This record gives sequence, C-alpha cells and structure tokens, in this order.
Amino acid sequence: MTGTTRNITVGGTRRRFVAFDPPGPVSAIILSLHGSRSTAAGQIRLSRMQRLSERANALVVFPQAIVPIGSGFEWDLDGDMGYLSQLVDELRSHYPTPQDRVCITGMSGGARMSCQFGAAQADAVAMVGAVAGLRGPGSRPLSRPVPVVAFHGTADRINPYSGSRTARWDESVPEAAQRWAAANRVSLQPSEIAVSASLRRTTYGVEGRTGEVTLWTADGAGHTWPGGRLGLVLGMFLGRTTKEIDASDETWAFAQRHSTEP
Repeated sequence: MTGTTRNITVGGTRRRFVAFDPPGPVSAIILSLHGSRSTAAGQIRLSRMQRLSERANALVVFPQAIVPIGSGFEWDLDGDMGYLSQLVDELRSHYPTPQDRVCITGMSGGARMSCQFGAAQADAVAMVGAVAGLRGPGSRPLSRPVPVVAFHGTADRINPYSGSRTARWDESVPEAAQRWAAANRVSLQPSEIAVSASLRRTTYGVEGRTGEVTLWTADGAGHTWPGGRLGLVLGMFLGRTTKEIDASDETWAFAQRHSTEP
C-alpha cells in the first residue's frame, strides 16, 4: 500500500502531507498527526492507520509539521492552526463524506495539536483521538460536543500520566479527560472497567452517545502507540508498548460509534 505525497500552499509556504486514497467511495476522512521529532513517514510506520484506507474506505492523511527539531519536526499549536484548517477545508471539499467532518488523531505532540484543533474547530471535527498526549479543550466553550478517545501509559516518562510542572504538560491525563467531559456537558462521574490486570477503560457520558469521552489507561506502558511497532533502541528509551489494544483500530471503532451525530 503506497500513499501519495501532496502539497498545499498556506500563507505563501508549501506544506506537505501524505494521503492514502481508498479503493471505493470515501466513508470518512482521518488525519493522523506525528509526534515531536517525528515525520509523516514516521507516523505511518508507527500507527499503521493507512490500513483503514482499504479496510474501511477511509481517506487517511498524514500531515507534516514544519518546525524542525532533532531529526524531525514539531507542531506549533498556534501557528499550525491555519495549515490544518486549510487542509481540512480542502479535503472536505474534494472528498464529500456522509458526516462532512474529519476525524483528527495524533501521537504525543500530534495529540496535543489534535486536541487544540478539535476544540477550536469543533464544527469540522467528528472526533478526536489522542495517544500519549491528551490535553484539555481550554476555557472557550465548544461550538458542539466533540467525542474524544485517548490512550496513555502510566509509565510514560515523556508526558507523565500524572502531569508535570511544565506549561506544556500542566494537567494530568485524567484531569484532561474530565475537562473534555465538562466541555461536552456530560456527567463528570465516569464509569471504569478493568479490561485486564493492566488495562482499564474510563468513560464519561454514555458509550456511543453525544459527547462521550473515553480514556484507555495501560498500566506500565510507556510513551508508545498501543499496538504499534518500535525498534529495539526506541523501545528501550520510550518504554513498553501494550499489545492488549490497538489504538488505530479502537480509534476507528470509536469514530464509527459517533458517525451519525448531527
């Protein structure tokens, strides 16, 4: 399966993304944003979300940030809003879907960017998927409830599950989930299910209903994509990857549960 590298011009700057077109009519548009120090190609290898182009007839798009850091790039939470807004508008105009909204997902810094975009552009977003980077929606009211699914390991040393004192990471992951629930106006009393000894699911609201916020917590897992693949060296640095759930497949299942929302 091979994607095509494409470009759009935003404010005089050429911006790059990789797209995987489905074999049939487009059922959904999915954006998958790479983490800091990574690239669109890195996110393709990590998440393998491109599989959904054939399995689900989804148009799967991997945008790339432009701010260089290390051997890759990082997202500018404010500066990249224009790029993603224009990209989403162009995708929606060229690929009509039943819901006419996009699913936006990401890893780490890409998850933070997805959260920011989802909160600011709620009318254009079907759902947000955040892996190892869930952040709250901020203080501004949402134009509509945005379903959110998140995945995080308790042994994540890059973005600690319990938060840190940095401006970038000043709330815990459970606090961020609860803030999304508050913004979506669903119950702040979650239901929690222990799926296994090391995996639990916390849900605000009702599964499959408007405003649902679900957090998957993997005990002992690191700064990783559940079900993803890391090389030996990266695995030693970033920590254990849980194989009890596949974040790409579960994100798609979550998106399907919310595909008929007004």
